[in-house]
Amino acid sequence: MQLQLRIDVEKLAYPGTRQVGTTGHKQAIEYLKDRMLQAELEPYSGDSFELPYQVESTQYINLAGILPGIDRSLEPILLIAHYDTCGDQPGADDNAAAIAIWLHVVEALKNLSLQRDMLILFPDAEEPPRFLSEHMGSTNFYEDQLQLPIHAGLVLDLVGHDISLEGMEELLFIFGAESHPDLAEVLTDTQLPEGLKNIATLNRYVGDLSDHHVLRQNGEPYLFFTCGRWEHYHQKSDIPEHLNYEKMDRISQYLVSLIQQLDLKDLHEKVSDYDPVEMELHLLNRAIGPYLHQQGIPMNNRGDIQKLVLNWVSYYKL
Repeated sequence: MQLQLRIDVEKLAYPGTRQVGTTGHKQAIEYLKDRMLQAELEPYSGDSFELPYQVESTQYINLAGILPGIDRSLEPILLIAHYDTCGDQPGADDNAAAIAIWLHVVEALKNLSLQRDMLILFPDAEEPPRFLSEHMGSTNFYEDQLQLPIHAGLVLDLVGHDISLEGMEELLFIFGAESHPDLAEVLTDTQLPEGLKNIATLNRYVGDLSDHHVLRQNGEPYLFFTCGRWEHYHQKSDIPEHLNYEKMDRISQYLVSLIQQLDLKDLHEKVSDYDPVEMELHLLNRAIGPYLHQQGIPMNNRGDIQKLVLNWVSYYKL
C-alpha cells in the first residue's frame, strides 16, 4: 500500500504547483475526481464531486464525497486535507501526503462496518491569500455547502515527513482534543502501529494552522494532525523524494483505528472548560518519557506541558 501512497503524491506533485488558476491545479482536480471514483465514493451534492464557489473573478473548487455508513441518519465524520499549494512549489508534503493518506484510509474503511458516513473533503484555497479568511475552502464549505451537522472533523496537514530530532522521527502532533471531552478517551484508547509515536496538546499553543480553523470557531469537535513545519515547507524542494512513506502508512493505520473509536462515540454535550491534561501527560510520557528523563524535564502538570510545547513551537517554528 505504500506504493499507492507514493503514486498519489507523485501524481499531485508532478506539475510543480497546484496554485489556484494553474494547469497543475486543474490537473489535480481531475486526478482527485478519478481517485474518488476509484474509491467508490458518492458525490456529496448532486452528481459531481466538484463544489465550486467564486470570489470576485476567481473560481475555487472544493471536492467532496461520501463513503456511506450503515446508519445514514447519523451525523458523518468529516475528513479534510486541502489540495492547493502556496505559490510555485510542488507541495508533496503540503498537502499531497495528507490527501494520499485519506485515500489510503478510505480504502481500508470500505472493508469495515462503520455506523456513520465518512464525508471526505479536499478543500481549495487553504493557502494565502485566503488562509484563515471567510473564503478559505473549508470555511466556505462549512458555511455555504455543508448540508447537515457533522459528528466531528479530522484534519491533516504536513503529515509526510520525519521530525528532525534523533529518535523521535516518527512523532505525530495532535491538537484540538479540548474541543470535546470524549476525544481524550478516543486518543488514549486508540492503539498506535509499531514505530509511530504521538503527542497531543492544546490548539492555542500554536493557533489555527490549517482547515480546522472553521471547526474550532463553530465549536465542533475536531482533531488536527501534523508533523509541523520543516526545512522544505513552502519551498520548491517540497518534493516526493523527501517524504517518509513508511511513516505515512503507519499514520494511515492509526487513523483507521481512531475512526473506528470515534464512529462509536456519542460525543455528548460539550464541557466549555474541559482540560485534557491527563491524556496529554499520558501520551507525552509514553512517546518521549526516556528523553524527558534524560534531559531532566519534569512532566507532571499543565505548566510542565506548556513550557515544553512552547519551547518546541519556537524551535520548530510551528
